[in-house]
Amino acid sequence: MKNNILNFRDDIKNNHNCNKFYINKLNLKNFRNHVDLNLNIGKASLLIYGDNGCGKTNILEAISLLNQGKGLRKSNIEDYLNHKILLQGSYNTWGINADFLCPNGKFNLGTGLKEDTVKNSRVAKINTDKCSLSSLGKILKISWITPQMCILFQTGMSERRRFIDRLTSSLDNLHLNRVYKYEKLLRQRSKILMQLNSDKTWLDTIESQISEFSVAITASRLEMVEALNDLYYNELKDNYLIDNFPPADIRLIGKIEELLNKKPASEVEDYIKHVLKKSRFSQEESVFGPHKTIIEILDRKNNKNVNSASTGEQKLLLISIVLSHARMLNKNFKMAPILLLDDIVEHLDKKHRSALFLEISRHEGQSWFTSTSKEAFAEYPTLIDKINLPEIMCRFKGKYDFQYGET
Repeated sequence: MKNNILNFRDDIKNNHNCNKFYINKLNLKNFRNHVDLNLNIGKASLLIYGDNGCGKTNILEAISLLNQGKGLRKSNIEDYLNHKILLQGSYNTWGINADFLCPNGKFNLGTGLKEDTVKNSRVAKINTDKCSLSSLGKILKISWITPQMCILFQTGMSERRRFIDRLTSSLDNLHLNRVYKYEKLLRQRSKILMQLNSDKTWLDTIESQISEFSVAITASRLEMVEALNDLYYNELKDNYLIDNFPPADIRLIGKIEELLNKKPASEVEDYIKHVLKKSRFSQEESVFGPHKTIIEILDRKNNKNVNSASTGEQKLLLISIVLSHARMLNKNFKMAPILLLDDIVEHLDKKHRSALFLEISRHEGQSWFTSTSKEAFAEYPTLIDKINLPEIMCRFKGKYDFQYGET
């Protein structure tokens, strides 16, 4: 079974034309407000429209869970279960299943809640084979923008780190797993140090792992940021995207970042182990590490820090980063991500809306929009399938076929 998954990944990796992925069919079972939603979709990008609260974002969230991580809302897996079903007690699981089209043919991805007597967990499959969640990141790239992300630059540095980590995971599918293990090791170390008789051998082991993860996490972040900054500098000069959305200059600032620019990774690991051992019984908190990295984001055109930008300018910068990251994935991986764009056009003026539509229409992967109004997409430059979600839910009982939809 494992070999089948590896062979499938290799087929995609070795096919340089295999960069266009389309969801052909999507089924949601007991997920949020969707008890049984079935969408039969064409290759075109699509708009899901309807009043607030009808479940548009829930569909995008479900698609985001066909990748590693906690999806675009970062909810607990138990929260996805349909509340009516939960109250009835008839089902205790939810599931997401999607058929994809690509130049190699068809494949299927699925994920859902596995009931466990100790702890519920999320499981995944590729075709009929069970797989790890990190395996999904090797098969498929998914990027998204949500209204909640627009306050990303107004919140604490931890939210910026999470944003950078999500972008980095598209280049390194093991990155999020490393971040999770690193944070767990930090908690374990703190707990051991609170004990009167600390196990020094166990501490040595934990600190060695912390050092390794610290370097690996930081190196992956730096690689992603360098690739994105290079794209801005080399490939997007005088580009219509840059003319309408400010080019970003992303900087990672921290001790490990500084050391990796001067020394080999092995020496940096040794230095981190030395500092950790020295600080074991001091009252000082760990002063550096991936969890302490400062992320500066500037508008490259005027060298303006995002902290001093207006809310509107911050939104344009966010769009610029995500769309440029999508370009970078296509360039580096020959795999254009599926874009999930939740209510993105609601607060854009006509100029920026037109620029966004033009960029998305040229994107080589599938794009999913949500909006309360289909009229906002009247000037979309290419074919776009429009799904009236309330009508589908009421009139067709959650079943949709693009052949009978609007275009």
